[in-house]
Amino acid sequence: MHPEPTEATLAALGCVPSAQYLLTTAYGDVRDGRIVERVQQCGTQPPMLLVAMEKGNPLSVLIRDSRTFAVSLLDPNERLVQRVFGPDRRIGEDPFLTYPFQRGLMGAPIVTRATAWFDCEVIRHLDMETNYELYIGIVHHAGLGVAPAHRLNAALNIARAQDARAPRMRSVPERTGHDRIAATESPAERARVAKPRAARTR
Repeated sequence: MHPEPTEATLAALGCVPSAQYLLTTAYGDVRDGRIVERVQQCGTQPPMLLVAMEKGNPLSVLIRDSRTFAVSLLDPNERLVQRVFGPDRRIGEDPFLTYPFQRGLMGAPIVTRATAWFDCEVIRHLDMETNYELYIGIVHHAGLGVAPAHRLNAALNIARAQDARAPRMRSVPERTGHDRIAATESPAERARVAKPRAARTR
């Protein structure tokens, strides 16, 4: 019998580093993806990734039949992927009809608006006695994506560099209306428009 997790155990597990990834696969004409948070390196020679996904997801059938999956590390500022691949989308819809992607060499779709991506072949599937199942994949191909935040930072860096190279103009304070009049009028004209002095009181 397995022990029930306490609040302290759940709080401690929440301190384990995690991120948002998009797990994708395809088999035949069917392709799909799911956002997961539990991905970890489990080998470097050869490179391998371990992915934990909740049981009962339709994606597991596609991974089983295709023996491939792709993992894309998502940019935290990428909101569109939450709507396209989130839990609110209807079952049976093809999310890749509205989201840019490329087909990996192993066959799984890979989203291009990601920080990094990994094209994997399944070498192990572990059905654990818990609410998650594990997939271990050997990384055949990987690369860096074009996350929106990276494109924005690059554009800002270019703009700053251009500003630094541009010649700086000395700023001249704008003259007020009174100063402009005083600069154009002659002393005689200024005397005529000067305010009359207050009358002396005895």
